[in-house]
Amino acid sequence: MRQLMPWATKSSKPAAKAGKSARAQKRSRRAQSLTIRRFRRVLPIALLSLSLAAGFTFAWHFKIADKVTHTAHNIIRQAVHLSGLEIADILVIGRHRTERDALVAKIDTPRGSATLAVDLVALKARVESLPWVKSAAIQRQLPSTLFISLQERQPMALWQRNGKKQLIDMDGDVIAIENLDAFKHLPIVIGEDAPARAHDALAMLAGAPILRPRVRALTRIGKRRWNVRLDNGVDVQLPEQQPQKAWKHLAELEQTHGILARNVTVIDMRLPDQLVMRLSPSAFKQFSAPGKDT
Repeated sequence: MRQLMPWATKSSKPAAKAGKSARAQKRSRRAQSLTIRRFRRVLPIALLSLSLAAGFTFAWHFKIADKVTHTAHNIIRQAVHLSGLEIADILVIGRHRTERDALVAKIDTPRGSATLAVDLVALKARVESLPWVKSAAIQRQLPSTLFISLQERQPMALWQRNGKKQLIDMDGDVIAIENLDAFKHLPIVIGEDAPARAHDALAMLAGAPILRPRVRALTRIGKRRWNVRLDNGVDVQLPEQQPQKAWKHLAELEQTHGILARNVTVIDMRLPDQLVMRLSPSAFKQFSAPGKDT
């Protein structure tokens, strides 16, 4: 328990002055001690800085800077090696379509590189420049591991423009690869804004499972609506408003009446609650041929 000081009286002034003097001396000694401790901490750093400065000045004066720099680099490399802070393992998850050799070339970080010297921002940019990589997360796992997590693009369709096809992902972005043989089964989309709209359109077409596998191509018309080409060559002209309703109606007609088995080339559904079919030339000739009287 701390003892409370008694109230001061006139006769206690000399004692109070003596107490103040003792406290002042104590503060002075404490300040001196703190100054000495700070000096001891700073002195080695200052001496090292002066030594390095003197060494490089000497090296520059006598034109041996390259040798000194080389020696310094060797010392640093040796220190890194002894500390264990050098790359020994590179772990990658999420790689499915990205080619291994291409990824290794972009990582470009040999084993034995200083772990803390790896530029993670530059490494991330290099890895994300690969065609299949949508995003990459890169971390150091001290002392000796780089951990790389890839999120790859998912192929959605082939975008046809000016007679050339390009693979696009779920966001409508082009996947810059040359060989498209493995993706011939994907639907083709045509139109300047088709890639940006294709995901929603394909999701809408998936609402009719009886028809979705038969879709071969989608053409964007006037940035407003879609024409859908089926596997038998029939073009379905969907309306601008409520295309999903028209598409499901067509699925019902196919299921109940087999409408797609008829000799037609176009099914026009652009007008609400109406369906117009255009016959093939052979069917038209057969339909318009004069009959025989019996």
